[in-house]
Amino acid sequence: TVSRVINKNGGYSPETEKRVLSLIKRYNYIPNLVSKGLRTNKTPIVGIIIPDIVNEFYSKLVLHLQMVLFESGYLTTICNTNESRDLEYQHLQALLAQNVSGLILISGSSYNNMAESLSIPTVYIDRRPMEKSNDIIYVESDNVQGGYLATTELIDCGCRRIGFVTDMLTESSKTSRYQGYCKALQEADIAIEPSFIFRVENVKIEDAFSVITQAFSQGMPLDGIMCTTDMLAVGALMAAKEAGFKIPENMKITGFDDITAASIISPGITTVHQYSNQMAQIVSQLLTDLFSGKKPEKTEYTIPVSLIKRESTG
Repeated sequence: TVSRVINKNGGYSPETEKRVLSLIKRYNYIPNLVSKGLRTNKTPIVGIIIPDIVNEFYSKLVLHLQMVLFESGYLTTICNTNESRDLEYQHLQALLAQNVSGLILISGSSYNNMAESLSIPTVYIDRRPMEKSNDIIYVESDNVQGGYLATTELIDCGCRRIGFVTDMLTESSKTSRYQGYCKALQEADIAIEPSFIFRVENVKIEDAFSVITQAFSQGMPLDGIMCTTDMLAVGALMAAKEAGFKIPENMKITGFDDITAASIISPGITTVHQYSNQMAQIVSQLLTDLFSGKKPEKTEYTIPVSLIKRESTG
């Protein structure tokens, strides 16, 4: 009976379930995950592969995933790739060798089709895999709308020469934000200027600071900057201030993610908020359904975003 309650297999009354759970809590009982894994050939562990654990958006998302999955009876193993495809491949091999029950991948790498070929329940977050498939389950924020909102805010505040700062336009999330940027400019009859598109090597404050400082030194007549992450927005803001611009009087800046830095820097950065807790709930439910053999109603899920207005746009 205890086993049935722990594994949620049914065959017991609500009163019995309540009594068993009460005893489990009183005696701090911990189920043996190893023995369960031997019986099912799967350990109740979900592997999570992320590109950058230092990135606050990803760390918040992983925290929510851990909490929600734990409530469903699953532990998590977190693997940080530091944006390295080789390291991602090694982590993926190690997780599959451990017979994990499922995978959550924040990656656009072509390596991750290994999981699909081995029929491991897998959900992708934030970045679409390079190799498209009708069976891929994908959860993302509405990045197109987010890019549109961030750019429209600048336009509504009077900006007409708007720069766009990003790291990699090979990632689906960044290309979608760029689409939103272009959509906003086109609706406002503002020409898309290729020289206003700035790409950095890494999502770091110093990288954005360097590229925007160089743009100002070359005399680029920007009056607004839309950044695909808040970290890049902080760097752009610092570069603008050092170049003598007053924010938001003659330079306005928007970011994306709504991390802590965007609210504590002065002036505060207007940004796009992503609902990582809602993403975690959906991903957890999708994995639980896959574990039980239930096919999801659809394969793509898009979570709405919202604009958080702060001093950087007035």
